[in-house]
Amino acid sequence: MKRLLSTLLLLTLTTTALFAQQTPPTNPAIVPAHRLGLNWWKVRLAEKEAQAKQQHDTVLIGDSITHNWDVVAPDLQTHYFGKPLNLGFSGDRTQEVLWRINRIDWSVVAPKRIMLMIGTNNTGHNIHAKPEDTFAGIQAIVTTLQEKCPQATITVLSIFPRGQNGSDPNRRINDIINQSIPTLANGTTVRHVDISACYLAEDGHTLRRDLLPDLLHPNKEGHRLWGEAVAKEFMGTPAE
Repeated sequence: MKRLLSTLLLLTLTTTALFAQQTPPTNPAIVPAHRLGLNWWKVRLAEKEAQAKQQHDTVLIGDSITHNWDVVAPDLQTHYFGKPLNLGFSGDRTQEVLWRINRIDWSVVAPKRIMLMIGTNNTGHNIHAKPEDTFAGIQAIVTTLQEKCPQATITVLSIFPRGQNGSDPNRRINDIINQSIPTLANGTTVRHVDISACYLAEDGHTLRRDLLPDLLHPNKEGHRLWGEAVAKEFMGTPAE
């Protein structure tokens, strides 16, 4: 009897181990998640979802870098983009963006154009995150937006450079992610734009502290350069 039980236990453990090997781990970057435990995040969510109950020609989506149009350069945001629905949330990763955009009735917002930049917090929060996992999160966001906003042109920005220079580990991971982002463009409704050079010194590697003082977030002048670099094409006639 003991021998039979031992055999059954061994068989169960072996089967479990084989199943675990065959079942790939879930990529957190593509699993919608929220940060409702943070009061400011919950307040901003309510504010932005209220704004999303009306039509907006222009939508900006991202993390703190996009969020800061509302904080650091609201006048420039209006100058370059009119009155957009700014869905940038400080600290958000691809998974939080997925959660947020799935709560919005996009048939009401009905945007003509959407600008997306996301991913640096996937890298920054977990330096061991695989670049391909973060890219899969960005791809999932673009696919979701295409399904929900077929009338909109989606402009996907390369992740802005971060860290002092190219040896920064987070910069290096983002650089790998950025190599894949152009593949999201389809020549019509999804465009790719890379304005990284705006924030780099002449050597092409050193980050300009006069534009990104904390080596991550553009200041007001950094936002002005961003607006100048993208506004003409981004605010043009959307793809049919």
